[in-house]
Amino acid sequence: MVQSAATALAQAAASSNFGTTDSSVRAAYRNFILDTLAVMVAGAAHPSISAARAALFQTGGSGKSSAVGFSSSGPAGTAALVNGMALTVLQLQDGHRRARGHPMSHVLPSALAISEETGASASSFLNAIIAGYEVSARIGSALGGMQPLLHDTGTFGCIGAAVSAAYLLGEGRDSSSRASLIENAIGNAAAVALFPFRDTCMEGASAHHLFVGLGVQNGIVAAKAAKAGLLPSNATLERFFGPRAGEAFVPAVMLEGIGEDGSWSHYEITNAYLKWHPVCAHLGPMLDCIELLRVRLGIFDPSEVAEIRVETYATALQYDSSNPSSDLAARFSFRHAAALAICFGPLKHDGFGQERLEHPDVLALVGKIKLQVDEQFDALYPANRPARVRLILIDGKTESAEVLVPKGDGNQSLSRSDVDLKAQRLVDSVWDKSQRAQLFALVDSVEGNVRNDLVTQLGGLLRHPLRLDASIAE
Repeated sequence: MVQSAATALAQAAASSNFGTTDSSVRAAYRNFILDTLAVMVAGAAHPSISAARAALFQTGGSGKSSAVGFSSSGPAGTAALVNGMALTVLQLQDGHRRARGHPMSHVLPSALAISEETGASASSFLNAIIAGYEVSARIGSALGGMQPLLHDTGTFGCIGAAVSAAYLLGEGRDSSSRASLIENAIGNAAAVALFPFRDTCMEGASAHHLFVGLGVQNGIVAAKAAKAGLLPSNATLERFFGPRAGEAFVPAVMLEGIGEDGSWSHYEITNAYLKWHPVCAHLGPMLDCIELLRVRLGIFDPSEVAEIRVETYATALQYDSSNPSSDLAARFSFRHAAALAICFGPLKHDGFGQERLEHPDVLALVGKIKLQVDEQFDALYPANRPARVRLILIDGKTESAEVLVPKGDGNQSLSRSDVDLKAQRLVDSVWDKSQRAQLFALVDSVEGNVRNDLVTQLGGLLRHPLRLDASIAE
């Protein structure tokens, strides 16, 4: 029998204890929970998913779990599905550079849905988030990138969702029994995780919005099946999932940061990032360069631009949409994102409407932008995500800016005030200030005396009606 990392991961997950972590770890989790909830709430109002979310939620049946914008509750799997659908629409979700994916976007919807279904305490909810996140980030990091044409969402994040659900479904068990349930959920999820088509998002196909949601739902099903006695093959992570999903799978990486006592000795949340720009993460460094140029030059005059050269690493250009025909595809287009930022200022979550994409100034600039791979930048990825923008004006003057790490990541991580500002802007776009204040108060409590009614209050808040933004074109 092959020894599987799932055993050690499950033991560490079962011992997760949010309340005993360092204050810096709790602060990091606070930021990621707030950011993910804010992105989820604002994304749920996007017209590209409104009809689909309603159709899926209304056919789900009865249950106790909340879905953003729906006054009634539903089954955990259905609520997690439609909440997960909202998380990548705006391309503002969390990220983990080494794992090259979005663990919290899968873990939080699962933990919330199962916590509501089971009546879990606030501490169990937070423990489940840690358990799922830390497992997911390690498995994602071990993959060494995704296989060609495979998108990350719904893959290793599905396993994190299963861990969070299994932690909560194991309430009342001793540590060993809970770890066994989590281990079986890991194996089950590794066998049924999604393998989504990478190019779906660049081509603007709205099926992309299912990737996270179905990944979370699969994880919940995998955990519930484990509890009901459906068991995986031995070492599914090593024998199937890792080699099938990963481009350079290294199993030993899954065990990094687990101490001799079997608990977490390091928290991967401290290596994660939050997006500042509403685009694919590979485009973020380019937009940082444009903002540096804006500070230096002031307001851009598009008519004075002769040419724009964008240099980056090869992997980034694999995610470029050369001729976007939708809001989603434009968020993956280097040329269009750059042109929008130059013509209209720093990009906002609702800045990709059709009217803007078809603006004459934008279309003129798109034709002046050249994309290039810099071999030196290639060598720096994935430890860094570098980009350089050269702005060549019609008078022959050239200005350039370069970044190695985008805002939100590494030593450029978002400050608490940045996180709060981003969340405020997103939440205020769909709710009144009173709902925003309630959300902040609930999330802030996790750093100190966590509110006993955190899960109940959070679910009730998410059921508040959304103010739909008709200005965002599909």
